[in-house]
Amino acid sequence: MQAEFAETPVPEEKLTSPVSTHNEWDPLEEVVIGTPYHLDYHNDRTFRIFFHTNRSTINTDGDMRKVRPSNQMKEECLEDISDLIKIMDDFRVTVRRPEVSEEVPVVQSPYWKAPMGHALMSRDIFLVIGNEIIETSPMMRARYFEPELYKELFTEYFNRGAKWTVAPKSRLLDHNFDTGFLRGIGFDEESSQAPFYEIMFDGAQVMRLGRDLVFNASSENHRMGARWLAQHLGDQYRVHLTNITDTHIDGEVLPLRPGVLLARDTVDIDLLPAPLRNWDVIRYSWLDRPLEIAQDGIPLLASQTIGMNVLSLDQEHVVVQDIQEPLMRDLEKHGFTPVPCRWRHGRSLGGGFHCVTLDIRRAGGLEDYFSG
Repeated sequence: MQAEFAETPVPEEKLTSPVSTHNEWDPLEEVVIGTPYHLDYHNDRTFRIFFHTNRSTINTDGDMRKVRPSNQMKEECLEDISDLIKIMDDFRVTVRRPEVSEEVPVVQSPYWKAPMGHALMSRDIFLVIGNEIIETSPMMRARYFEPELYKELFTEYFNRGAKWTVAPKSRLLDHNFDTGFLRGIGFDEESSQAPFYEIMFDGAQVMRLGRDLVFNASSENHRMGARWLAQHLGDQYRVHLTNITDTHIDGEVLPLRPGVLLARDTVDIDLLPAPLRNWDVIRYSWLDRPLEIAQDGIPLLASQTIGMNVLSLDQEHVVVQDIQEPLMRDLEKHGFTPVPCRWRHGRSLGGGFHCVTLDIRRAGGLEDYFSG
């Protein structure tokens, strides 16, 4: 008896994807903003690897005990997110949110268990290129199943015409990590097995500039991720490697519009692709006062310069932490209009406005900013 297979119906008319974004500065139309349904820390080896650079180079009293941030910290984070959503409403930007889970599930693979992390930093675990959402290959076990909280939202986007891809995920075994870069700055945990590196990368390691993507890679895991991305996207895009930090490039340099970069004072612009070396650079001015009062036992996961992690609403308006007066003055000198917003716990949370958002749709098309 011959088996019968049901055919998946194909739309008669080509759908217009609700997902379309090519850079960091075109007018923002739709965005995902993460949610801190819980805040907790899981001190396993993958956490220590990911946050080693910041924790080894900043003064923090966080002792990595099994601690949980206070309800006040969570409530203040929710208040700040509400302020950010109000700004989006004022600029007529559609805001979407991941699912909320009131409990912290313990997730597991065949090799390990971990409590699921919060879904606040949407930029980390996804990368949107054109009309395609790419689930990246996370580097922390606690974040391995975090995309599940976006499943219904992204299914909606898929049904409306968006492409949806999942990058190959590492098993996140101890010997899968290339820690050579970190050993140079004091990381001394060794695996008992011979190395076998696998793909790992976050969306926040990629700076989007039309046809050109600048990929920060400090390990063989990252370089494998860059090779996968280049192979996956094909000839329409050019993937450029740089190595200016351990992981996320958006805490070091951000393009604000064609011809203008915002960069930390420590960033060597000559490490960026040649066309970017001719762009104007606004150097981030450090604040001379603490961004956040540390809570007992809570580690500070981001440096004092997390204030430069801004979000461009268009080529003029930039969302900035409200206490960043030197940065706002510098932005105004270059023709930008800062849009101040509270963000009281960015260092404990490990990110700023760019980190907690994921561009879904920006007006404008795919352009070549490097060949002109």
